[in-house]
Amino acid sequence: MKKKAALRRVTLENDFGGQISFTGKLDKESLNFDENTGELVSEKIYSTEQGRTGYSVVNGDGIKRERRAYLLEDQDEICMVSNGSIMLGLDTDNLLTFFAKALAEEAALYSEDKLEYIQKHLNAVNE
Repeated sequence: MKKKAALRRVTLENDFGGQISFTGKLDKESLNFDENTGELVSEKIYSTEQGRTGYSVVNGDGIKRERRAYLLEDQDEICMVSNGSIMLGLDTDNLLTFFAKALAEEAALYSEDKLEYIQKHLNAVNE
């Protein structure tokens, strides 16, 4: 039997918006290292006690680091997205289409190894 994670206070740091804090639990985590660039990417997905989704991505190469964080709330046909500073209401279907196109565009820049990484992200979105 899989043990359920306990709820805890989470604060996501954000270099491109404000801090995002909530009570929730870690659902999924991914850590990837690119040997060619020396960049490490850490992604985390949280479920909040209010039914929202927290998303954090931190990437760095030992010299520079970027932290991004978002809080998402599915409201049927609209997805509310906040970076801690601003909140946008986006049509859910358009948001997923845009995300898939952005990943596909990114995939065109990379080798087959990275295509597996991008495919994994597309599969996570569709779960």
